[in-house]
Amino acid sequence: MFLYIISFLITILFWLWIILKYDRFEREPLKTVVFVFVIGGLISVIPAAILNYLVSQMIQYHLENGFIRTYDMEKVFVFFGFVGINEEFWKVAATVFLVRKMKAFNEPADALVYAMTVAFGFAVFENIEYSLKLGLGGFFIRQFNAVPLHIGLAAIWGMGIAKAKFLHQGKSLFTLLPYILLAAFLHFIYNMSAVLDINPALNLLIPTIIAFFLILFAIKKIRRYSEDGPFSNRLYCHHCNTVNFPYERLCKKCGQKFQLEFYVLCPDCNARMSKSAEVCPKCGAEKI
Repeated sequence: MFLYIISFLITILFWLWIILKYDRFEREPLKTVVFVFVIGGLISVIPAAILNYLVSQMIQYHLENGFIRTYDMEKVFVFFGFVGINEEFWKVAATVFLVRKMKAFNEPADALVYAMTVAFGFAVFENIEYSLKLGLGGFFIRQFNAVPLHIGLAAIWGMGIAKAKFLHQGKSLFTLLPYILLAAFLHFIYNMSAVLDINPALNLLIPTIIAFFLILFAIKKIRRYSEDGPFSNRLYCHHCNTVNFPYERLCKKCGQKFQLEFYVLCPDCNARMSKSAEVCPKCGAEKI
């Protein structure tokens, strides 16, 4: 039990540190992140768990010791297909509900910070449930693959939340849907690789690899969104990875124009301005 508690606390501190580490230029208030972690995790995991249970009862599909109990593949696909969509939907819904009017949500990187934080809260509460079902062995395994999986998947639909707010105001559902479906599909692949009783080593290795690459993707995205955001004090060339001063018009090393996903550079003062803005908020120059 002591190891369980220590591992639990270390996991929380480590992943919160990772999530906040790459939001470099205007980090979110810690108390806000903790609030989103706890409340977002609870209000997403509870309805998702209830619906997962109801669907499993409806189709008469159950797991035993974490692996497939029956080789009725139709039930397997139906159940885990539903789980992927169900869990990703509720994590997205909780994130949007909590941050849609939050003053601290003021740059694209924040969408990933809060999305990954809600997903982390979801994973922590889900792991408590699984540890009661599968024992401490299952808990420790899930610490290394299920937790990073949820955090990494959140970066996918977190991109959708960022685009819905900063590029496509008023089209949240239309903008978010492809990202939710992609995350749900990857979630489905992860679940299938973990429960198909092929080889114990592969059942552990494949989900861990999926989770690892999703975390790398999440770190890359949150770093880029932060570097390109309105609070960044440098311009980062994504062609040659050179760091430039904020007044540069072209990359000092490769000569390429700076490509920002959410902003354009003011033709007069080089400040970042929204793609929908008509005039620069800093100097008042009109966008060309």
